[in-house]
Amino acid sequence: MNHTRVLSFLFAALSSRVAAQQPGPMGARDTLATVVVTATRVPVSTNAPTASTTVLTGDAIRAQGITRISDALRTVPGVQMVQSGPQGALTSLSVRGGNSNYVRVLVDGVAVNDAGGAFDFSSLSTDNIDRIEIVRGPASVLYGSDAVTGVIQIITRDGRGTAGFSMEAGGGARGAKRGSIGMQGGAAGASYSILAARQSTDGILPFNNKNVTDALSAAARFSNGITEARVAARWSASLYQYPTEFDGTVADRNAEQVDHRLVVSADLAHRLSTNLMVHLLLGSNEYLPRSNDGPDTPADTLGFYGYFSRSVRTRRSAEARLDYRLADRSTFTVGGEVARDRERTSSLSLSEYGNSPDAFEAARHNSALYAQLLGDVSSRLSYSVGARLDQNSAFGIFRTARVSTAWAVNGTTRLRASIGNAFKAPSFYENFATGYVTGNPALRPERSRSSEVGFERVGQDGTVALRGTLFTQQFTDVIQYNGTAPAPGAPNYYNVAAAKADGAEVSVEWKLSALSSVTASHTWTDTRTTQAGFDKSAGANYVVGERLIRRPSQSSTISAEQRWSDGSRFQVTAMRVGERADRDFAAYPSTAVSLPAYTRVDASIMLPFAGSDANGPHVILSGSNIFNAAYEEVLHFPAPGRLWYVGVRFGR
Repeated sequence: MNHTRVLSFLFAALSSRVAAQQPGPMGARDTLATVVVTATRVPVSTNAPTASTTVLTGDAIRAQGITRISDALRTVPGVQMVQSGPQGALTSLSVRGGNSNYVRVLVDGVAVNDAGGAFDFSSLSTDNIDRIEIVRGPASVLYGSDAVTGVIQIITRDGRGTAGFSMEAGGGARGAKRGSIGMQGGAAGASYSILAARQSTDGILPFNNKNVTDALSAAARFSNGITEARVAARWSASLYQYPTEFDGTVADRNAEQVDHRLVVSADLAHRLSTNLMVHLLLGSNEYLPRSNDGPDTPADTLGFYGYFSRSVRTRRSAEARLDYRLADRSTFTVGGEVARDRERTSSLSLSEYGNSPDAFEAARHNSALYAQLLGDVSSRLSYSVGARLDQNSAFGIFRTARVSTAWAVNGTTRLRASIGNAFKAPSFYENFATGYVTGNPALRPERSRSSEVGFERVGQDGTVALRGTLFTQQFTDVIQYNGTAPAPGAPNYYNVAAAKADGAEVSVEWKLSALSSVTASHTWTDTRTTQAGFDKSAGANYVVGERLIRRPSQSSTISAEQRWSDGSRFQVTAMRVGERADRDFAAYPSTAVSLPAYTRVDASIMLPFAGSDANGPHVILSGSNIFNAAYEEVLHFPAPGRLWYVGVRFGR
């Protein structure tokens, strides 16, 4: 049976179950008016939202058997994940064709990006999350550096509801094992959640390819109606063993990456009066990556045969904000933030030419003031106007602004438009590197200007929702490495490259009944280099007029979900990722290549035990890439093939 016939069979079976159901109330919810706190920092609901947002709920993610944030994000319009091979390998994210360090990633309000915007999603699990909020478009006005093409925030469960335990245990393909135990509960005045989890797999490569991820997450909330306090902490540890060299060759028997991360936040909100609220957010992110790659055997003493590195990267931040509710239903926000980033790294290279130790330490601080006016001119017209001033010890002053508006044409149709700018600070290495590479302390932040227009239409009965967005973005002052410094002792990094990314996002949600739905989306992105910088060869990362690497021009997702009154649930999702440009770095100079398009199909089934309620025990059966499609998201690094998992879970 070919793939098309299998898909046809699945959808036919789904349709037959839908037809057999008794009709019931739709229970339709106007998702266009959903409050997304990340987009505005203010929990204000409006009939005409001004930002492009998507919310993924933790319950829906867990019901699909998804355990990694990266896999949950793959279905979001405008988002492209790039995983360098097996589970546990370096995993980066691009939004609307921007670079992977153009997205601010938050965990309970705390930025977890490295200084300079980089973030590896490989070890970020879905354990104990309440929801993931995705905001597409520039957001530096509220979040400062890195929020160039979007913001992604992972929010931990508060645990409101009846107190209870949750547990899960299961296994799957390639030695996969998963287990978790937690508890949560609470009422209006106080609530809590805590969960510990571990997942592991033996990987897809013939040796040295184990991946283990541990997570411990907790949150607590207290409220008396005037003051609300929330504290959250997430600790994670991961081990990734990899046998691959830089060109994908499977040869190394003991290389490994070990990471530890601790994110802690404390959020206090106090109502000073009916219309005035003060907020204080304290955050800490500490990240400790380790690389170990010693000699494979006692005889391994030729060439460069060993490498070890240790790093401590920290960010401490404090933010105060006032929200004032005006008489006309508008909200004026003014806030200030101070943050300090620090990195300390040491390394040791072993070679037949002798040992080569190196050490690097740098720190910089940032202070910022911002203001935002968010409101409704009427019940049909809303707007958002914001501005921010950042003062950084490394690059000085930077100003950002954003203006957006939305209009509810009638009860079913909304239009919106926005324009703004954003920035990304240089990395510590680009600023301060010494030794073989010389950093440039005079680097400017990379800059962007963006605009978009969009529409949203929901049918009168709420069964069909259609959304569309057109966007355009220009990236300038992009930092580029020059292997040959222009003079002895001169820096190797300069602001010389530029690019653009234009495109469109379209999505539709069709509710067949109260228990079944189909969603589909398509993203078209045109990325082009407008200024190449130093390297003008055909294999350079930036070639004038050519596409940016690893970003598809076309991508689509279609998903069908069917639920039953006994709590059973079935979902199937097909993702089509178009052809992408890449580079073959196995030889010097690198050459331009094209990665072919691929289609990946995932499916999941949830079956409750007989007589159990919504929180009772149930079986989860999930499969990713169930038709075993062969593809690479990075040249020479094959993606995992078919994977399956069977587990038993109870509790929320």
